[in-house]
Amino acid sequence: MSLVMQRKSCRKYTEEPVSDEDIKKLLTSAMQAPSAHNQQPWEFVVVRDRETLDKLSKVSTGAWMLAQAPLCISVVMRDTEFDVDMRQQDMGASVQNILLEAVNLGLGACWIGAYPIEERMIQLNEILNLKDLTPFANISIGHPTKTEEVKVRFDESRIHYEKVK
Repeated sequence: MSLVMQRKSCRKYTEEPVSDEDIKKLLTSAMQAPSAHNQQPWEFVVVRDRETLDKLSKVSTGAWMLAQAPLCISVVMRDTEFDVDMRQQDMGASVQNILLEAVNLGLGACWIGAYPIEERMIQLNEILNLKDLTPFANISIGHPTKTEEVKVRFDESRIHYEKVK
């Protein structure tokens, strides 16, 4: 089964830390994502400090798992020079690469959205001291407490050939 078909959001982790080697692999994969005009607008904040993880867990109701995750990678955007802003697409590709590499490493991960929700972005900026960077997403990462079966989401009715009828 491909990594894509194995990927599932994981919200419960053991206390085992994620190794520095695995963190580097996750970030290397993130930076291999395609980006418009090869701008690579991403930067990353690696958070392992328990107090900071607890603060991040309170940014939204969907971030609760950060209170017990051993790692958060906060994916943030730099400003770009082009008139058409394609950063959201670039950042989404980068986040997906992290999620897939997590599967490859036997880790669990969950994408926690921030952009474009202003309240979340303000809080993340304050917690992580982002200055002129824009928060895009947090990713909780760790060793899963259990493995769950992935449900196949394929739906033929959502596929259109040549044009929508």
